[in-house]
Amino acid sequence: MRRLMVPLLIVLAVAVACAEPNAQPGRPAPTVAEPVPTELLADGSVPWADLKITDEDFNGRPAEPRKPAAGSEPCRAEQLTGRLTKWTRPGTGGETPRGFDSAIGKLIGEVDVRNSSTVECTLQGEVPTTMRTGGREIPMLYTHGINEEGQTRVVAVPAGGHASLRLDWSGPFCRPTGGPLELAIELPHDGGTLRAPVTAKERPACPQGEGVNPRARGTLSASGFTEPAVVSRPPSSPLDQLTVAVQGPSTAVAGSRATFRVTLGNPTDGPLALDPCPAYLMERFSLGDATNDAVNSAQLYRLNCRPLTQIPAGGSAVFEMVAEVPASMRAGRELTVTWKFYLPHFVQRGDQFGVLTLTVV
Repeated sequence: MRRLMVPLLIVLAVAVACAEPNAQPGRPAPTVAEPVPTELLADGSVPWADLKITDEDFNGRPAEPRKPAAGSEPCRAEQLTGRLTKWTRPGTGGETPRGFDSAIGKLIGEVDVRNSSTVECTLQGEVPTTMRTGGREIPMLYTHGINEEGQTRVVAVPAGGHASLRLDWSGPFCRPTGGPLELAIELPHDGGTLRAPVTAKERPACPQGEGVNPRARGTLSASGFTEPAVVSRPPSSPLDQLTVAVQGPSTAVAGSRATFRVTLGNPTDGPLALDPCPAYLMERFSLGDATNDAVNSAQLYRLNCRPLTQIPAGGSAVFEMVAEVPASMRAGRELTVTWKFYLPHFVQRGDQFGVLTLTVV
């Protein structure tokens, strides 16, 4: 039996090596995700856990798109009408924009496109879009690149039905428009040019002075066509009553993890259960310039509800948080970390957030 042990161990070693294709000589083995802490810290706060999620993880998979009927052909410009009636600022619930979006005065619009013909048609692919006034194109940067999912998505537009085209318009925009605005939308598959009036009055900001790249230009970016969003008023949540306060250090080292605290306060006369466990959005921002790259990221996380399932009446709960400070940031730059409370499928107030400003040392 002892003679068989050595070959057997060799076979096992080979099997283990084959089971780890990512392992390379001189490199550490892939790390295993750390377990989610289930106990409170010594000071009574809830420990942070790296529970990254997506909007689909939190709110569920969106409804399946309409399927084109047999024989449906690409839409032609003469079949459609379009109009953009409203620009909105980035953010949830219309709160005051912060960070990069505030600096450039970004606007988001949805062009409502209607099939005014009597037959269904389809929209698929990139949508080059320019803005015009007085019959002339407004000079600025125009982009319309979309990812593979956008390239392959086919939007079926039934007779009398609608499709939506998202536009992102960012500054600096310092030119007077002088008259009504109009969009020139080039339809995919050589469908012609759809002219869509812009009746919304908002314009991107015109930031100037120190810290603003003098070569920056206003930009209009077009996405691909999508089905129009189904607008329904979500129910209210008891957690909408929670207050949010953010506290943390004022400085941080480039390339480090900055730890801070978020306090959720319950001003009501009853306990508030963290069920379903809510989420939060972590945004990091630092304005770039000619020598420093901008920082502008956002990640959705699920709150660590395992050590604490409810917040008592009139009480509060403190949650430990961690923010990565980019290693590329030079000393003296400021990093703004915005923490936003996030509820699934519920109406919530626009003030459930806090901001932490870190100076890199």
